[in-house]
Amino acid sequence: MDQSKILASMSYIIYPFIILYGFYVTVYGDITSGGGFQGGAFIATGLLLITFFSEVRFNLVTLNKYEKLLFLLLILIAFVSLITKGIAMTNPLNINKRYFLVFFNLVLGLKVTAGLINVIESFFEEGDPFV
Repeated sequence: MDQSKILASMSYIIYPFIILYGFYVTVYGDITSGGGFQGGAFIATGLLLITFFSEVRFNLVTLNKYEKLLFLLLILIAFVSLITKGIAMTNPLNINKRYFLVFFNLVLGLKVTAGLINVIESFFEEGDPFV
């Protein structure tokens, strides 16, 4: 299937705004609707939009390690808060609640981004998606 030059050109124009909006949804997830999962999905969509129209691909081995490290960080946050507060996934360090939620949403958003890119890139490794 031939790729549309208009669609490819527009994707290069719009992807930074999609990624920026994804970070906005992630950071302001404690105030508005959204959070780490929704923002991570937006960021992954923006990054994958570029890979559809270029030959650049993500390294799945490195991406998988990155995703596992972020997952371990989430487990560490839950474990530390369980020990210090008695409840998992709370503010374990007694810092400002907003700072903790922004940090937690960013970690969760980056983990979701890595996971979604990992899934789509594994499809690319299987073969040409445009055939």
